[in-house]
Amino acid sequence: MDEDADKSNIEAEIDAFREKYKLLVENFQNLKTGQGWHTPNNVSFAHEGMLVREFHGPSGNRPNPVLIVYSHVNLPYITDLTSQHSLVCRLIESGHKVFLIEWSEVNSEARTRDLSVYLHDYLDKSIDFILGKYGVEKLDLIGICQGGTFCLCYASIHPEKIRSLVTMVTPVDFQAGESIIWKWARKIDFPQLEKIPVNIPGSMITLFFQSLRPFDEVMRSIQVIQNPESLKNLNLTALIDQWVFECPDQPGMAFAQFMHQFYQKNKLVRGEFKIGEHLINLGNIDCPVLNLYATSDHLVPPESASVLKRYIHRKRYSEMTYDGGHIGLMVGTKAHQTILPQMAEWLVNAHK
Repeated sequence: MDEDADKSNIEAEIDAFREKYKLLVENFQNLKTGQGWHTPNNVSFAHEGMLVREFHGPSGNRPNPVLIVYSHVNLPYITDLTSQHSLVCRLIESGHKVFLIEWSEVNSEARTRDLSVYLHDYLDKSIDFILGKYGVEKLDLIGICQGGTFCLCYASIHPEKIRSLVTMVTPVDFQAGESIIWKWARKIDFPQLEKIPVNIPGSMITLFFQSLRPFDEVMRSIQVIQNPESLKNLNLTALIDQWVFECPDQPGMAFAQFMHQFYQKNKLVRGEFKIGEHLINLGNIDCPVLNLYATSDHLVPPESASVLKRYIHRKRYSEMTYDGGHIGLMVGTKAHQTILPQMAEWLVNAHK
């Protein structure tokens, strides 16, 4: 009888879990109606499909604008999901005028686009537009993940245009720590892709990220089901879940160059990476630098990000660490209560 009772209890528990999971999936589908930007904004500059978004809100009297540069591997609206989970909002609350680069869409013609387009064309023209709009000589730059690497390169080429620089979960030494991406990349013939570039489908990028931690989605769903408090964040979970599956296509040439030059050859920290005629020397960066990285980041290990301190003059370098993962630093509740407001205030006080 006890065995029959135990079996009955187990079956009842499985049935209850199945119903809760079915309801969770239905709720997710109902919430996924297409994500837009939370904060009102407009496109203030466009160049060959690349956009600069200007966000609206009380910006105080601070003359120096802030430009956010996100990775091209994901869509940048993760920086502005909800009022409580928006890097854009944290910056506006501190009185900053916020801009953000939205990289151009990738079509068949983009396959030959190389990394110089991002630095010498997109980034440089965006910065010049913002500087001209506000009549200032320098702006504040926030680079996130791959976008942070772009910003480091740009700040070393054009230190005269950058007032201060924030890097968030940014790889610097691409072979440091337990870098899963490096271990995967070292076996692939990226130089061949540079010779015969073809665009990389975003769905393939999504599949790769999923393969790094294949049970994350299931574990997240179980946590929501088992923890009633998590239901309060169901909308946020759905938004993040949707964002994860929206990786844009990657231009073949630029993608191959990034993986070959940075991951396989590790040229950034070796001082061997060139963009056109410019040899990137991180020692050329002469503005205050704040480096934010996550201690449990599986995409950018803390060892990869923290080495930046070796290349920036110690009087100009500061860092903050977040006890969490790669995306958690962007959308985590604790991050938005502590480290991101501190970062926004650092930008205010960096030159005092």
